[in-house]
Amino acid sequence: MRQENRKQMISLREETRKQIDTLKEDNRKQLETLREENNKQFINLHQEITEVKIITAKIEGTIQSQAVLTPKIPDLIEKVGELKNWKQIAIVAITAFTSATITWFIRGGNRQFKNETHQPQELTEKGSSGTV
Repeated sequence: MRQENRKQMISLREETRKQIDTLKEDNRKQLETLREENNKQFINLHQEITEVKIITAKIEGTIQSQAVLTPKIPDLIEKVGELKNWKQIAIVAITAFTSATITWFIRGGNRQFKNETHQPQELTEKGSSGTV
């Protein structure tokens, strides 16, 4: 009876060791899986942070470029306030529009058609000599 108990104890120990080893291996696999997932999440977070930094830099650049214009706003408001009536405002607006239009014509107008000629090309029977 004692020998049977010993055999049972030994077999139980072996089974317990196998179960412990199996649990250890499962824990290692789960730990490795979690590490891989965490690494992927850290990589994704790093990419998102980089994108946010780029966007922030663009916004800061825009703010800095517009910061130069901000001090000029009170001067412009003061100049508009100096105009005593709407006639003066209309005269200034018409003058600005006229000068802009003249400048536009002097610079060549709409440059989209600069290299194109708008003369129709007629084909003659004799070719490109131009005589009929």
